Amino acid sequence: MRLSESHTLPVPLDEAWTALNDVALLRRALPGCESLMEIAPDEFVAEMAVAMGLTTSHLTVYVHRRDAQAPRRCTLHFEARTERTGGSGSAVLQLVPAGSAASTLHADISIAIEGVIGVLGSPLIELAAHEMARQFFQGLRALAAARHARARIT
Repeated sequence: MRLSESHTLPVPLDEAWTALNDVALLRRALPGCESLMEIAPDEFVAEMAVAMGLTTSHLTVYVHRRDAQAPRRCTLHFEARTERTGGSGSAVLQLVPAGSAASTLHADISIAIEGVIGVLGSPLIELAAHEMARQFFQGLRALAAARHARARIT
């Protein structure tokens, strides 16, 4: 499955990059994220609760950030495991200025789910992925804007 998203963040490029690298901010922006920790430079582990239809799957997600070109782009490679299935994917994130006070985040995401859930549950997985992306970008936008507003006050 592939998702391609573009969202305007109401903060300058450098602040958008900082937000994308702030583990605490990302934990709050990611829907269903129960924990997110940096375990090594450019390596993270998250515990997620993902709603799919009438059930919620709990999974551990390992993320490796590669090809970082601050403050413009990076690639995330991720792998997720549950008791019943697993999956992997990547996300190419690119930031471009949208004037002097905003940035546009382009995200090209590919996801592959293994096992029976990947085959039989693909419509539910696709709906869940789109909803999670919508919630994440909405949260990222709000949290980055709030952080920017606090920085301007101090």
